[in-house]
Amino acid sequence: MAELGTAFLSVGLFLCFDFAVCFTNSLDLAFQPKTTRVVSLHIKSSILYRFSSTIVTSTIINDDVRATETTFEVTLPDAAFISNFTLEIDGNIYPGEVRDKEIAKNAYENARLRGQTAGHIETRPRDTNKFQISINIAAFSEVTFTLNYNELLQRRRGNYDHTIYVNPGQIVDSLLVEVTIQESRAITQLHVPPLRNDILTEHQNSIWNTYATVRRPSLTSAYIRYNPSPEDQKRASLQGMAGLFVVEYDVERTTNVGEVMVVNGYFVHYFAPQSIPRMKRKVLFILDTSGSMIGTKIRQLKIAMLDILSSLDEGDRFNIIKFTDVVTRWWNHSALVEVTPYSVSAAKEFINDVTADGWTNINDAVSMGLDLIQKDRADHGFSPLIIFLTDGTATEGETDHSKILDTISTRNREHVPIFSLSFGEDADYGFLKKMSAQNSGFVRKIYEASDASLQLTGFYGEIASTLLSNLTFRYLDDTVVGKSVTNTIYPTFFEGSEIVIAGKLSDTNVSALTLEICGTSSKGPLEWRTAASNGNNIFDFIQNSPTEVMASNFSQITEKIWSYMTIKQLLINRLRERNTTARAELKRRALELALQYNFVTPLTSMVVTRPQDENVIQPSADYGLNDSPYPVWGEELKASQGLELAGNSPEYVDNDPHFIVRVKGLADSVCFDVMGNEGDVYNLVKDEISGIIVNAKVATTREGTNPNRTFSSLKDGSQDDISNLKTYFGEITISGDRSVMNVTPGHWSVNGLEYDWKPSQTITVHKTKVVTDGTGKMIAIMFPHKITLLIVRHMRTKRQLELGKIHFLGFYIVDDRGFSWYTHGLLGQFIYRRISLEKKKMSKNGKTRGKLKVEGNTKRMRRVSALLGKRVNLATNSYVSCWMVQRNGRRLIDGVYTDYLVQNSTTSQRWKRKRSKT
Repeated sequence: MAELGTAFLSVGLFLCFDFAVCFTNSLDLAFQPKTTRVVSLHIKSSILYRFSSTIVTSTIINDDVRATETTFEVTLPDAAFISNFTLEIDGNIYPGEVRDKEIAKNAYENARLRGQTAGHIETRPRDTNKFQISINIAAFSEVTFTLNYNELLQRRRGNYDHTIYVNPGQIVDSLLVEVTIQESRAITQLHVPPLRNDILTEHQNSIWNTYATVRRPSLTSAYIRYNPSPEDQKRASLQGMAGLFVVEYDVERTTNVGEVMVVNGYFVHYFAPQSIPRMKRKVLFILDTSGSMIGTKIRQLKIAMLDILSSLDEGDRFNIIKFTDVVTRWWNHSALVEVTPYSVSAAKEFINDVTADGWTNINDAVSMGLDLIQKDRADHGFSPLIIFLTDGTATEGETDHSKILDTISTRNREHVPIFSLSFGEDADYGFLKKMSAQNSGFVRKIYEASDASLQLTGFYGEIASTLLSNLTFRYLDDTVVGKSVTNTIYPTFFEGSEIVIAGKLSDTNVSALTLEICGTSSKGPLEWRTAASNGNNIFDFIQNSPTEVMASNFSQITEKIWSYMTIKQLLINRLRERNTTARAELKRRALELALQYNFVTPLTSMVVTRPQDENVIQPSADYGLNDSPYPVWGEELKASQGLELAGNSPEYVDNDPHFIVRVKGLADSVCFDVMGNEGDVYNLVKDEISGIIVNAKVATTREGTNPNRTFSSLKDGSQDDISNLKTYFGEITISGDRSVMNVTPGHWSVNGLEYDWKPSQTITVHKTKVVTDGTGKMIAIMFPHKITLLIVRHMRTKRQLELGKIHFLGFYIVDDRGFSWYTHGLLGQFIYRRISLEKKKMSKNGKTRGKLKVEGNTKRMRRVSALLGKRVNLATNSYVSCWMVQRNGRRLIDGVYTDYLVQNSTTSQRWKRKRSKT
């Protein structure tokens, strides 16, 4: 059985899964290192009755000669579940499989060590909203990954927000975002603002995204397309587009109290009543003013609280508690005070006088708050809630989290909802999440940024108006499987929000549901009781697909929503539960459902398996995968090793001088010749990141005689015979790692110290090692960090010298993995270059001609004609098949070959790259 390479997707915190940002669908891809290129990024979201299915497809190319692990930062909503992840490698598709989390981790690590293509999604430490996908891409290969995730859109402040965070980190050839919306009611308030960062502004959604187009096939559907060209991306930034792509919308609301969708044995009930007067409220603010809040945070808190106090409705009741190591309440005359212009003004004075100092006594602060709000004996009909803000963890009084939670549970006799705000990175988000979950509220992160005040006021805006309280939903007949129904008890219903309940039906042919909704409104007890079916005027009853196109998704929509919501509910219940046995049972049920429906949750991971290629080299057998800074050999270079390395060199120049390079995308090499004059010095390699520079000096000779001699005109008017002119490299200079090495056929030197060509010599200068082979014909220069260069000496016989031939040198790059993306030079520019054969044809004389496409680390893509032929690798005395480009490599190389002159025979001016259109 073949070994398995794996891709591993894991989620490690409570969230409903693994990815992150603002609310909705977000994708943030930051690609490292620069040897990888994002060719395409396509994101397609289909929203069917608030349930979004998003598919992210991206193709990445590794232009390096080694396997490279590329990390993508992915941002998704807290509420999203990954439902699939696939890798496409060499035309083969490897689907993901959801497994128990721990089992998957080891499989990925083993595959990565073997150098195989593998994927791994995991949480970033201390950041519950940011996640990573690590893709290990094999050398010179292309990987397409497809990520699917699902989310039930939440309605907040009267809108559904669908947000995709796009940040490929570079210009992408094909960047496309498509969003399709299909609802049962008319879509209203559809808006697509410009791409923006996640910093909130006062009027951020007042204008439209000029790169987005919107079509409305019907009143209940919409199609949004965002497709900026590479030129559009460059205008935005040299790093391309980056930010939040947002689609906002709502649906038409009527006086009825919901929609019920019944499909294939499952139902989903959407509840968002309109035209209901708001309830009076009792609001208690508990604010952390300890020393860690000093400076910007306390100023932002004051700004937000002044705005919030101004928005309180007259008739409500409120109070404020501030706490450090000492707990202080603002209003001392009664538990709470009625909202009046006087009380609001006094509260603002209290807020303005607040200073940050001291420790953090969470236990006493929340305990006092619960006592006050439950002690207040206002008339019935008030809806109570506590807003608790902290930027740290308990450091004073009771500091044990489990004991604090026990105390709060005991004191909260009336089940007052507690909404927590986790301000900054130092706040204990996990503790606050558990405290709110156990007390009928939720937690929200407030990020330390310039918009923190807007984040605070925005959060308050979501819960500013309570319409109903103590809601209970009952499905009365036996058509509903009782234990299958998701949460049916809601302490509060806020204006602009929506409640969604799902469950199983005992019969797939159910055509009516008997519903009862009980609660409290501003006018007292409230009850709705009706049979939801086609034709009644209180509930919308949906059974049929809105369009043929959506029919296949529609048949599964209710089951998907039910499974998604049930897993979420089980995870929340597990968070609330204190009994160990009960927690284990909730975990078992959530894990079982996650495996059944292929969801990545905090309890599961996704594995993509790929059969191991036959040519995958194990680390122990591959000199490029060990930890030595000199990965090719030890203290000795045998002649056979030198020949093997020269034969496998991806880039080299030898003979007259023939430049031969192997590039990604071509089966055959590419070759070109460069002419020059005696004394000309050409730059072969220049990498400002690693600091390595290789220059070569031209030596010329006239070999033999030719009766049909050709002459060129010189500047002084004389004629120069060029018919038998041969050019070679007679001297090579390599600098880097605080060393300068000069090599000629007669001798070589390092930092001025000369050495004769002798077999089996080893010289170490700083961290650079110089080794000659057993014959004294080759010198290997091994720099740290996986850069190895080879110089081959070609010596003529006495007879050949008499005929005009000369000794010369060949230069080979045998390990180029340490060179940066920005490496250039006549030879170095091809390390990360991509060349593909677009077309070829056979000419009448039997020669094969082709059109090559040149792209990669170059300013612009271009095409060049080439002729398929053969060149000799003098180091191995063997022929190499290559595409030969004439005219000194024109259009193959950047600029023209004279741009690479460091100095020539008539000037000593230092080399400086010219700007070129190519």
